[in-house]
Amino acid sequence: APFEAASPIVALMSLRSCISLAVLLAAVAVGYLLGTTPNIFDKPSGIEGDSADDLPSWPMYTFGSMMGDVLVQSMKLMPPRFQIAAISTAYWQSEVLYALARLGIFDAIEAATFSISIAEGGTSAESGLTSCTVIAERLGELNADILCRYMRAGAGLGLLIMAPEDGRVHNPTELRFGLTAAGSLLRAVPGGMRDFALYMNEESRDAFRSAGTSSVLSGRSGFVEAFGEEHFAWHEHHSEMQQRFDAVMMSLTPVNVAPLLGDWKPPAANSTVCDIAGGQGHLLAKILQQFPETRGWVADQSSVVNRSSAFLKSRGLGDRGTAVAADLLAPMPQELVACDVFVLKLILHDWADKQAVAILRNIAQIARPGARLDIVDRVLGE
Repeated sequence: APFEAASPIVALMSLRSCISLAVLLAAVAVGYLLGTTPNIFDKPSGIEGDSADDLPSWPMYTFGSMMGDVLVQSMKLMPPRFQIAAISTAYWQSEVLYALARLGIFDAIEAATFSISIAEGGTSAESGLTSCTVIAERLGELNADILCRYMRAGAGLGLLIMAPEDGRVHNPTELRFGLTAAGSLLRAVPGGMRDFALYMNEESRDAFRSAGTSSVLSGRSGFVEAFGEEHFAWHEHHSEMQQRFDAVMMSLTPVNVAPLLGDWKPPAANSTVCDIAGGQGHLLAKILQQFPETRGWVADQSSVVNRSSAFLKSRGLGDRGTAVAADLLAPMPQELVACDVFVLKLILHDWADKQAVAILRNIAQIARPGARLDIVDRVLGE
């Protein structure tokens, strides 16, 4: 009898313990999110007019990053055969994305849905849907049946939306599609990610494949094996690909730069900031906008300097930002002796250890006493 009477009490105590533990874990999680984010509920960028609208507030940004890591690690919990199958076929997804982006499907959908909405008396393309047959006709010489199957696969990846009722359509050419937020980023627009998708599935893909088949024998980089020259030297005389690479760097700016500027500060309010191998100057432009008393230099290949200068002027920063030609593996230009802080963003991972040391040594030789070096790059786990 005493045991039976105690059972509800034990159950109640266990329930309270579980609730207390859950509350404690929630409090720890909230405390961690708030304590490790610099601007609490601001977005990871404070730059007026260029605030990475597709990024959430800092706590959600941090939480989303954590959950992404958890999902990546969860792959290791799959049965080995499923794990190998998933990894081996992962490229199927990028091939669908690449085909749709290269063919201009996302731009064609926007144009078609906008035309339809205007014809129907509306003004918004956001809610418009159009059939893949219409898209095939718009672009010309595309097989509607195959295109529709690719677009349906794109809907499965979250790049397109498909009309719910169309799931029962037997003829795939009758399916109707619209753009998702992710699909909108794959249009040929400034700041979009179409160039990134093309670069990763053309140049970068070929270099990676060569690294695994040829570099392991020769010791040379995968890019050299695939294209005959190192990445940046090859781009020097392939201007179209260089411009694409500039666009790739620009497309990554909200993701990489916005979190950086959340809690980054120059040594002083009137510091001179030097972005080494800074391309067109996207990072420098954002720093100069964020800190209006700073001045800066962007140093890159001679083939990039004119575009860098034009870009800084287009942002109204031509009087504070200057471009200068530089070779990472040669002595730095004398102008950079004025730098209070040197920034290397996503540079060192491109080079072998010997070249990385040479780059750092060249910066050290031009830097005046007290100058700072800030490195923003990927850090390998233990």
